[in-house]
Amino acid sequence: MTRALAIVMFLGACTADLPAESTDEAGLEVCGSGPTVKGIDVSYYQGTIDWARVRADGVEFAFSRISDGLNTIDSKFAANWAGSKAAGVLRGAYQYFRPSQDALAQADLFLEKLGPLGADDLPPVIDVEADGGLSPSQVAAKVRIWIDRVEAATGRRPIIYTGFYFWRDSVGSADFLPSPLWHAQYTTAACPNIAAPWTDWALWQFTDSGRVAGITGNVDVNRFNGTREQLLALTGEPRACGVIPAEGGLIDDGDACFRAGGTPTSLRQVSTVGEGSDLIWTHTTDRATEDNYAEWSLVFAEGGRYQLEVSTPAAYAQSTQARYQLELGGVAQEVVLDQTAVDGWQSLGAFDVTAGGEQRVHLGDNTGEPGAEMVKLVFDGLRITRLDGGSGSGSDAGSGSGAEPRRGARRGGRLHRRRRRGGARGGARSAAPSSSSSSSALISGGGRAGS
Repeated sequence: MTRALAIVMFLGACTADLPAESTDEAGLEVCGSGPTVKGIDVSYYQGTIDWARVRADGVEFAFSRISDGLNTIDSKFAANWAGSKAAGVLRGAYQYFRPSQDALAQADLFLEKLGPLGADDLPPVIDVEADGGLSPSQVAAKVRIWIDRVEAATGRRPIIYTGFYFWRDSVGSADFLPSPLWHAQYTTAACPNIAAPWTDWALWQFTDSGRVAGITGNVDVNRFNGTREQLLALTGEPRACGVIPAEGGLIDDGDACFRAGGTPTSLRQVSTVGEGSDLIWTHTTDRATEDNYAEWSLVFAEGGRYQLEVSTPAAYAQSTQARYQLELGGVAQEVVLDQTAVDGWQSLGAFDVTAGGEQRVHLGDNTGEPGAEMVKLVFDGLRITRLDGGSGSGSDAGSGSGAEPRRGARRGGRLHRRRRRGGARGGARSAAPSSSSSSSALISGGGRAGS
């Protein structure tokens, strides 16, 4: 994630009326994690763009402006949106946000002009670099309205474009994690200085005077912090989550009912261990809010009482206080689990659920274990077994047990009820059912039914 803004209005595209920032500013210096991917952001200031030449010049993604608040609809958006896709450039859209204007109306305008997101479109972006004379708390509240509206409509967590000084001074370092950070800082330095509360950057706009074939004049140039494969992980339309049969089932990482979110480079994928011989892990933090998370969405064919178990392979499960947030049967509760207690399946407990969706298990990385300790937290399979007369497998139920559930617990101060897109690694697992009691047949649309 990135940082400061340096922008002159007439230069256009994700640029603003803020002074350029230098590398001697305060803030957390964060270097990229390895490979980066080249991209640009554009508006009508770039005129007519030859997108085929842009793609041939090594540009792999582009964000196009939809509007400057409510007043200026970008006349080139439709052409840039269609042209970038036709040329094979991953596309995204952003809106220059005006806090002094109606936030909900700006979000609705953005959504109207954007239309439905495709399977290979990048998440929406809110460009936060103007305060409109409002206080930091007022700006933060307006940004929250926009993000909540757009996320609810698209099923994607919006990216925030901003800079260190502006976010610190004009938004009050408000915490909008897990929105990825698109940081603006014009410098030749290898590593940017980013605003709190982010500890990493997803995108870095490092110059507003880049030159790219197919574009006349200067253009903003960006780096994505990761590989093209990791950039692709940000795309994808929401997928339908499968229904858990009456007897129960299993949801593994990568299934449509599983979602891992946060910073792609902080979510490590392993293909040698875990349920289905794969898992995802990240490091824990002692922050008040999460940076990275996993969520298992649950849609039950029948209500009843079910046992929930999680897979905790010893090779990567190191957290002794993993905090699972559960929303089941209309009740919010928290289970604190020692992932090191059992190398295999551990029980979160027995719970009453209702038929239908809007039920979930959520695990964030903010367990209270400091990041400096490099504690690994595992996101792997979730097994659901019927206890009150169903025909679920459950014959090798895990021997571990979580702490007593705490009713009414909240994460980040509120329960998040937002649509999720598919898992970080693609669609539902297509492997044939295993004959072992710890595996099971695929749930229709996104998990596995009890064997």
